[in-house]
Amino acid sequence: MAKFEKFDAGNQIRGLAEAAAQIQIEELTRDGKMVSFDQVVAAIKTTRLEYRPRMLAARQKKSAESKREREKS
Repeated sequence: MAKFEKFDAGNQIRGLAEAAAQIQIEELTRDGKMVSFDQVVAAIKTTRLEYRPRMLAARQKKSAESKREREKS
């Protein structure tokens, strides 16, 4: 008598979702619609160059405000 594995719907659905995602990736790559890793890295670099000074300034401002609040108490 053969042993059967217990059917796990979660694993089956996860496997199907991963397969569908892989198919979509392959289709986008084949059609030239998938951006390359280099393009993603370049976009991240551009975004960081633009927003990093703003984020640091906001962080310093928040830190200074927090320090003033502590001094009041």
